[in-house]
Amino acid sequence: MQPTPIFLTFLSIPVDSLDRMSRQFFAICIIFLFLGISRLNSQSSENQLAFAFRSQNSLDPSRMIVIGEVIGVEKASDFESNKVDAELEIDTRPDAVTIKVMGPKGIRVGQTLYLLEKNLDHKTYRDGNIVGLITVKSVFLTSFFGWQVRGEGFLRLIEDRPMTVAIPIDNTKYDEAFLSKKKGDYFVAKGKFDEAIQSYKKSISLDSKDPDTHFALGKVHLMDGEGYVSAGFEFLQAWKNRERFSNQQEKLIFLVEYMRFLIHQFKTEGKGYDKSLSRLTEVSKEARLIQDKNFEVWLYSFEIAYLKYRKNNSTNSEERKEKEQWSEEAETALGKALRIRKADFYLQRLACEFYNLKWKEMRSNPKENEYRDKLISHGRDMKLYYTGDSTISQDLLKAIHEAEKSAGLLR
Repeated sequence: MQPTPIFLTFLSIPVDSLDRMSRQFFAICIIFLFLGISRLNSQSSENQLAFAFRSQNSLDPSRMIVIGEVIGVEKASDFESNKVDAELEIDTRPDAVTIKVMGPKGIRVGQTLYLLEKNLDHKTYRDGNIVGLITVKSVFLTSFFGWQVRGEGFLRLIEDRPMTVAIPIDNTKYDEAFLSKKKGDYFVAKGKFDEAIQSYKKSISLDSKDPDTHFALGKVHLMDGEGYVSAGFEFLQAWKNRERFSNQQEKLIFLVEYMRFLIHQFKTEGKGYDKSLSRLTEVSKEARLIQDKNFEVWLYSFEIAYLKYRKNNSTNSEERKEKEQWSEEAETALGKALRIRKADFYLQRLACEFYNLKWKEMRSNPKENEYRDKLISHGRDMKLYYTGDSTISQDLLKAIHEAEKSAGLLR
């Protein structure tokens, strides 16, 4: 039989059966008992030092204090349709996050809190990677659950996982960098690009490895029409530090924009930018890992594979084998993109270019008619979805006409 804990023994004693001295002693014991429990609880909940890593391979952690844990996530009620949502086909509204905290001390409205995921690969330090940020909206006390915080952040693209919430011990520099970045965002919204560039550069001077700010600065350079080279540099810095993006949605938006930029760079600059084509493969793979049902991700994955296929003209058997692999990847990506959005002129035009090339290369081959028919089919869809915003080359129109004539569709 297990011994009865002493405090349960105290609680089981009828108070009426005690004399005055005993009741006083009993009361003192109860007070010290609860003070002791409170002290133990406060010692266990306070001063929990965590080392927060900003990337998987980082060896330079930030020292933080754990203040609680995430207990609920739901999509914020306010919604504004915008161009980014439409293009990326994702909901970019912030999530409403509920956090159970140990107490309100040190927490204020507008403050940035960090979400930490336990990283078992870090043997030296106890806690792990920063996987998200939350902006505090309210701090309140509940009768049953105790102190809670309501905030906004982006958690839907983070897999379900236990996350602790922490505050940096010394975050003066990062707070200033964050505020400068926000000022830059404000100036962009007002169309004041020069002021935005100054704010972003100040933010980068305080935190040179923040990909969100490099990405924002790169976009401003593209907007002003004269900063193409500078935009490429900033995008590259964001790519190198991509594990530090504040959330997966912002990272996805960057990866899609970076694919668009690198494809344009390769097509306009030519052979001197073969490295752009090589990096594109890495970028597209990473984007698909985040969101494999996004139209633009598969559109650019198709274009990348097609460009790699077109670039390879070697007669070497190994390189010919690699070329066929790129052809297969192109068809796979094309099929994924078509299932998501068939009625896209740019996609249909690319498909026509791809199958025209395949048809030319497969003359006198058993698959010649197969690729000819695919060219005809996509040619019809391209004309159907033509918006007038861009041009169709005369060479491509002639190729479609020849294919239709070859198939006996024209007299």
